Amino acid sequence: MQHLPSETLALNALGEASPEETAHLEQCAQCSAEVAAMQRVVHAGRIPSGPDVLPRPPSSVWEGIHSSLGLSDAVRRDPFESEPGRDDDAAGLRDTPEGSRAPEHEAAPPAGKERSDAAATSNAPSSPVTLSTFRDRRNRRRTRLPQILGAAAAAVVLAAAGTWGISRILTDRSEVVAAVDLTPLPAYEDTGRAEVDQRPDGARELVVTATGSDAQGFREVWLIAPDITRMVSLGTMEGTEGRFTIPANLDLDEYPIVDISDEPFDGDPTHSGDSILRGVLEL
Repeated sequence: MQHLPSETLALNALGEASPEETAHLEQCAQCSAEVAAMQRVVHAGRIPSGPDVLPRPPSSVWEGIHSSLGLSDAVRRDPFESEPGRDDDAAGLRDTPEGSRAPEHEAAPPAGKERSDAAATSNAPSSPVTLSTFRDRRNRRRTRLPQILGAAAAAVVLAAAGTWGISRILTDRSEVVAAVDLTPLPAYEDTGRAEVDQRPDGARELVVTATGSDAQGFREVWLIAPDITRMVSLGTMEGTEGRFTIPANLDLDEYPIVDISDEPFDGDPTHSGDSILRGVLEL
């Protein structure tokens, strides 16, 4: 047995069925079950939503807020209570949303007529939900989705740009406290420069720039004592610029020599003895 298409099943769930389709549903349990499931969805969509106006909280809520925050007696009265000299109708008008107020020049309808109109409105059948209605809603959601995603992406970009800008401003405010032009050692023709930047938070950073290297292994940056026996590795350098945090307890007067070495991939953490560039910081 050939089953009905999904579009036809949806139309049947909305009450738009031909005699042939009705006959098929009486014989086909699978299609009949699918239509029943769709009808439950349609029924749920037709249930009217609850009121938009939230219920008024009791006065004890404001009393608790007033006591917890220690507010003055000038604001002790519940803001939802009617003001002195005003009746309940005026209070009810004040609590009514702006969009639902009647114009002042129009007379209010009689109480009996208002109740009858409200009853007629509540008993009126809801508008039928058709397949075109579902399609229109789906298309509107698809139309809004790119706009929402675009706004979210723009927010991420702006946040990243703001973070980068703040970081850049803080970096630019760093003060150069020492510098030296690095000199190539024999067998090398590289040139470079080293600067010690002190950031606003007191941290120090060694900024090293160097031209292309003829290193056979990898380059490592060191701070070395004048006796050449004590040294501290700051890290490896890739490219033409490297930034290295200087340990807070390291005295540059004791380690004034900036050295860039050519290190082999042998797993030995000590200095290879093969220096590419070197210079003494002018403190």
